[in-house]
Parts: sequence; C-alpha cells; structure tokens
Amino acid sequence: MRSPDVASSAIQVAEGSAIRAEEGAAAVDVRGVEHVYGRGAGAVTALGPVSLTVPEGSFLVLVGASGCGKSTLLRLIAGFERPTSGSVRTGGVEPVPGKGAGIVFQEPRLFPWKTVGGNVELALRYVGVPRHERLRRVPELLERVGLHDVADRRIWQISGGQQQRVAIARALAGDNPLLLLDEPFAALDALTRERLQEDLRQVSAETGRTSVFVTHSVDEAVFLGSRVVVLTQRPGRVALDIDVGLPRTGLEPDELRALPEYATLRAEIGHAVRAA
Repeated sequence: MRSPDVASSAIQVAEGSAIRAEEGAAAVDVRGVEHVYGRGAGAVTALGPVSLTVPEGSFLVLVGASGCGKSTLLRLIAGFERPTSGSVRTGGVEPVPGKGAGIVFQEPRLFPWKTVGGNVELALRYVGVPRHERLRRVPELLERVGLHDVADRRIWQISGGQQQRVAIARALAGDNPLLLLDEPFAALDALTRERLQEDLRQVSAETGRTSVFVTHSVDEAVFLGSRVVVLTQRPGRVALDIDVGLPRTGLEPDELRALPEYATLRAEIGHAVRAA
C-alpha cells in the first residue's frame, strides 16, 4: 500500500486489561483527524487531516521532521489528548489514558528507589496480576528484554540503554494488544540504539503485538517497521504510506540491512522525508 506524577503515569499506561476491544475491529483507526493547539489568532494546527487504519499485528513507524505532528498523533492514539475534529479508535473503542496500551517514552520514567525487578513487578501489580504469578512473570519479562542478570539492581545502577529495556518490559507487563513508543532510543548512543532496535524487533516478532513507533530516523523506520508513514511539516499530513515487506524473522540484523530491498526502501523513504 502506498500513497500526573510522571512515573505513576508511566506505570498506569500498562493497565490494558480493563478495556475490551470490539471483536474484528482494527487495532488503530484514525479517521479525518485534525488537532489544533490554542485558540483564535494564536491557534496552531499541528496535525491533519490524517486518516490511518492499522491492522492487528502491524508495526507502524511514523517518521518525519521535528514539529510534523508525530508525537501529537501518538498522544491522540494513547488517549492523552482528544482530536479537535475526527475520531480515534483503538480496538474499536475510544482510547482512555492508562488503558489498552503500553507506552514507552523517550525518557524511561522509572521509579529510581525500586530495583529493576521491582519496577516491572509494580506494573504487574497495577494490572491485577496475583503475587505468585508476578514472581513468575517478572523474570520472564526481564529475560525477554535481556535483563535477567540485573533484576536486583537499583535503577541508578544501570545504564541508560538498560533503563529503556526496563521501560519496554514494564510496557509489556499489561495484558494489552497495543504498544506505543515515542522516540524511545533518541537519547542513546549509536551502538546502544542499534542493539535496542534489534531487541525490539525480536520482541515484536515474538509477541505479535501491534506497535506504533515515532522516530526521526529513516534507517530506524525501515529496520523496525512492517509499514512506514511519512508525515509532512506542520500541519502533519500523510506524505507517504508504504508497506516495508522485509522478512520479520529468519535474518540476522546485518543480513537484513544488506538486502538490496532495504537500501531501496531507505532511499525512497528518505526522499519522502526530505521532500515533505
């Protein structure tokens, strides 16, 4: 196809089980959405009109320059804001903050006085997982993001990349079908960022959760996405909507990046970003 208390708020977004998706509904349905900040002469149209339908199991990446409305669209999908016009549905229902989606921010927003395992355990407790079940699931979640050996460390004792892995594990703790990620690797060094991209791609393939990921990086968009949407400068509109079509499993990261199709997609999406 082409064409709060901050920390407690972060924990609350893992509470997905309280919202039941309508059977057969798209994971995300954005219809004719526009979003305006301010009123009168000072009003700024940040986004729209935008329409997108995201099927279950997709990994959608939103890419574009600063100020194009990527994060605004993600906040609308999360339910943190309501569109000025149009509608947003996740699983067929209107999104509610803290319900139905796990969210990973650019900053990890963890509880520094708790251990790595304690942060993940707290997320499980918030979604009502019994204590005996939490004892089993915490190691599983930490193993999934490569942190099985640091469960007892305090947050201030681990690196920035490890902290983002904790944030991803916490977002996966809730029994929800949707994962939203707002430039989660932007502040990390290049090597750590690449490693976390690889980890996230593997986690996505293993869990099958629908993901919406915001980035400035064309390479990150091609590597992670099963679909990439490029937004124009403000007000953000869809400039390019492209299915990536690369294998999600069976290739090492270096093999994937070496494919001719990878280079072709990166060039096409990069051109669209510059043109937009």
